[in-house]
Amino acid sequence: MINNIELFELSLRHREPVIDPFYVKNGNIIISSNPKQHTDIMDKNIELIEAISAYRFADKRGDVKAAGEVLKTILKLIKFRNINYSEFVSFWPVVDVSFSVFQKLDSKQQLYFIKEIVDKYIKLRHLLYSSYGYTPVTLQVGKDAKAHKESGTLGINKVSTILNGVGYKQANHGSSIDFLSGEDKKYIESDKGGKKLFKDLLKECSIEFLWSKSKEQKMPDFLVRNKKDIFILEHKHMKESGGGQDKQMNEVISFIGFTDKNPKVHYVSFVDGIYFNLLASNTLKKGKTLTQLEKIKDNLNKNKKNYFVNTFGFKELI
Repeated sequence: MINNIELFELSLRHREPVIDPFYVKNGNIIISSNPKQHTDIMDKNIELIEAISAYRFADKRGDVKAAGEVLKTILKLIKFRNINYSEFVSFWPVVDVSFSVFQKLDSKQQLYFIKEIVDKYIKLRHLLYSSYGYTPVTLQVGKDAKAHKESGTLGINKVSTILNGVGYKQANHGSSIDFLSGEDKKYIESDKGGKKLFKDLLKECSIEFLWSKSKEQKMPDFLVRNKKDIFILEHKHMKESGGGQDKQMNEVISFIGFTDKNPKVHYVSFVDGIYFNLLASNTLKKGKTLTQLEKIKDNLNKNKKNYFVNTFGFKELI
């Protein structure tokens, strides 16, 4: 089997693309291609803008009852699908409130919040936006700007597609005996449909999987079988450093820091995305990326059966 350091060096020489076709989203259109024909979200956003204006006029007149009724209307409109892409809801992070946090509030708290945020929105944005003219294009821009949140299953799909392409068969269901017999090339998506089977295989194959115990029983993404060899795979798609991305990188580095007592078990960290390319930089002289690079090599040297790869390296490995 290929030397793990050599495969890592090979991965570094074959960099990740800036645009990976596996992560290109559909970019679903939520506004009409014909300005004269409105989609439901376009109509609801117009109603929302008009309701905010109506609240402003009622509030200026001191009509508390009318203002209260309009706030209830706004609250109903906020429950409409895709309304989180509106100018109004896009403003909420300015006051440090997310749409998901709002959804967890009870009805009384939601109404109170709507009153507070509408007052702020009118003061800071509504009149400004009205002077320029609201446009449904903003809805689509909001949708596109949050496209990164749709990446959840794309990485799993990528790994599965690569495995399928070289003859591996998905086997999320069935028994551990079935998985270990018959065809030589099989895999399970252990963090999706194959959770139970993955746990059964740990017992059947006497796999320690100590990393999971140190990570609050976290599941890896895949378990891949090639004849008698078993590869436990953790996959990360990373584009830049900082915050959560650094935490994820440290996680996959620690993943290859364990040697299992079963000699046929390999731990594989598969990192794609342009962040991987930083590890290949010729200018690394200090800093956290250099520290990460050194730790990867150290773990690979200490754990000869484990691998740290990018897309090219993963294809070579399997």
